[in-house]
Parts: sequence; structure tokens; C-alpha cells
Amino acid sequence: MEPNAPDIVYYLSKPKNKSGSTLASYPVVVFCGGSTSRDDVSSIIHLHRYYLQEFLDLGTAVLTVEQWGVDGNKIDKNIFMEHYTCSQRLHDHKAVINHLKSDPPQGWNGKLIFFGVSEGGSIATTLATEYCDMTMAVISWSGAGDWPWREQLWAFLQQLKIDDLTAFQSEGITSRVDYDARMDETLRNPTAGKYFFGMTYKYHADALTCPNVDYSKISMPFLAFAGAKDSFIASSDAFVEKAKKAGANVTYLRVLDMDHYVRKRPDIVQQTFDWLRREIKST
Repeated sequence: MEPNAPDIVYYLSKPKNKSGSTLASYPVVVFCGGSTSRDDVSSIIHLHRYYLQEFLDLGTAVLTVEQWGVDGNKIDKNIFMEHYTCSQRLHDHKAVINHLKSDPPQGWNGKLIFFGVSEGGSIATTLATEYCDMTMAVISWSGAGDWPWREQLWAFLQQLKIDDLTAFQSEGITSRVDYDARMDETLRNPTAGKYFFGMTYKYHADALTCPNVDYSKISMPFLAFAGAKDSFIASSDAFVEKAKKAGANVTYLRVLDMDHYVRKRPDIVQQTFDWLRREIKST
């Protein structure tokens, strides 16, 4: 997105057979992580490794993409926050995918599986609609949503008001009017130098102007998990309703006793990989 952009760092792990050779044919799982605040910037390699064996056991490669300012253990938080927006993440993922298309790794069958967690869910969904002819399946953990960012964040803050009133009041927001005024301010001044609830004005302004989901392009099997205790749940419900109305093949697992954090639920993790195994075998 900038003429002086650095090289994009990404990690690609390939599945191997029993003899240790790379499989002759495999799809690539593009694994998109969640949001990050300035205080917890870390390398995507940790997420890359988290479920790596489960993916490799399914005969898939795994691809993750670093963000600006991060290269393994080398982290520059200022560079990270200066460039951290959903649009930048989307652009960087597309650049890596297009690189793979132009110079395919040995054994790649040209197919993609998108797996997104939280914020990564919306990135995975958008990528799937832009590469729908190559996409085998999409998985979204607490990240398939229909509401615009202004409404999603407000719903989160209403839950925060219940859970941690002090944190809610820390930004001086006492009403929806105050909130809307601050969000409008981010649009007028999309700077990385000012923050609102842990994210830069630049991040918020970008999120406020993101395009809506093109449901007509969700032509591949889609698995969505959402917790009924998540402030995001109504947005997830709306996503699934609109996707199904558009004819999408969506499997929706709405978990009554779950919040936003799917990783805390080994049963959900197991169901996810069982579903993905079936989808891979059916193609």
C-alpha cells in the first residue's frame, strides 16, 4: 500500500509423508489471527505453531503472514501500530497469496482453505470471496459477523460496561452520543498517534469504512463457531442468516456456554478439525 513497503514476512509449513518427503499434492490453509493491542504485539509464528500438527496430520500446508514491524523475535511496536489496520492485513495476505500463485511451492494443488480467528475471521471471509475459485472451505472462530464496526464495537463496550465499569469509563464515554462523536473524530483524523480503547484512530477509521460482506461469493463450505455469551453473537446470527439467504453452505455452531475465546474449548477445536477432515475427503 506504500511505495517503500518492506518485504512481507510469512511462514509456510508443508505436510510430509512417512518417508519425510513433502506430499505430492496438498492444499494450503491460510491461518489468520485475531486483533492485537500495542501491549501484546508478538510474532504470528506462535499461532502458526499452535495447531500446526493438526493441520499437517490432515495433509495440508499452513501459511501465516506477519504484520509490519514484526519479524520473528524482532518487534518494533511503533511501526506495528503505525500500519495496523484490517485493510493492511488484507493487502499483505493478498500479496503473499498472489506470490504463491506466481511461484507455486512444489506439491501445492492450487487450493486454499481460509481459517480466521476473531478479527482474522473477517479477513478470512473477505479473502475467500476474492479467491472463491481456489477456495475449498472457510472456518471462522468468533469472527463471522455482519454488523458494521461502529455497532460491533458498541456492543463490546456495553458488555465491558457490565464486566469492568472502570475500563469503560476510562475513555470518558458516558453515552452513545459520546461514543458516536469519538468514532466520527477518528474519521476526521485517522492518525496512528491517537488511541481509542486500545486501537489507533487510524485503525478505527479504516474499520469504519470497510466494505460489507459479498454473500453471493460465499460459494464454498463455511464453518462458523460463535459463543452465545460473546458480545459479537447478534452480528454472527445476522451473518449466518444473510449468508444462508444468499444460498451459502454454512454450518453454524452457536455454543450456548461459550464466550469469545474458542481456544479454551478443546471440544470445539476437535469438532473443527473433524469438520475440516470431512470436507477435505469429500473434494
